[in-house]
Amino acid sequence: MDIKLFFEGIGCLLIAYLTYRFMLKGRRPSSKETNWNGMTGSNYVSLWGGVIVFAILGIIFLLQSLPSHI
Repeated sequence: MDIKLFFEGIGCLLIAYLTYRFMLKGRRPSSKETNWNGMTGSNYVSLWGGVIVFAILGIIFLLQSLPSHI
């Protein structure tokens, strides 16, 4: 087991979770429904993109850290 890749995977998953938890959960982009309060649409989409990319990277790093004979 490669410990360095394991902790990089855990770190990426932690970044994805914290970004979702503190920046996206319960928030919506600004629109007519929210009276134009909230983050812009481009910020909202890029944050979701970042969460998805970091989650995928975390899973890939965790799978790469496993022994190769599995």
